[in-house]
Amino acid sequence: MQKLRVMAALFAAGLATTAAAQAGDRFAAFNSTTGTTLSGVYLAPAGTTAWGPNQTLSEHDHTLEPSERLRLKGITHGVYDVRLVDAAGHSCVKRGVDLTHETSFEIRESDLAGCR
Repeated sequence: MQKLRVMAALFAAGLATTAAAQAGDRFAAFNSTTGTTLSGVYLAPAGTTAWGPNQTLSEHDHTLEPSERLRLKGITHGVYDVRLVDAAGHSCVKRGVDLTHETSFEIRESDLAGCR
């Protein structure tokens, strides 16, 4: 009986771990610009410069094209600053992206206005 309880507890823990991993895979960015292809999308906890990996590298062509959705990996709920790099190498930061309750955000033309 004790062995059965231990196995049931391990099974439940495995399900919880799998669910947490799957929840992390649900985050996404959407490029709602009309003509800007991004070659870099990096996230850092808001107010820091601890940039994570380039999220576009998980795409088959390593870019985030207009009207395309990018699955974000390796992040959890929180508030982020997002560094955006266009195909010409211009870079800018979208600050305060709140993913505490949401699982996606949009990149708009206005977000790229300050890119240099």
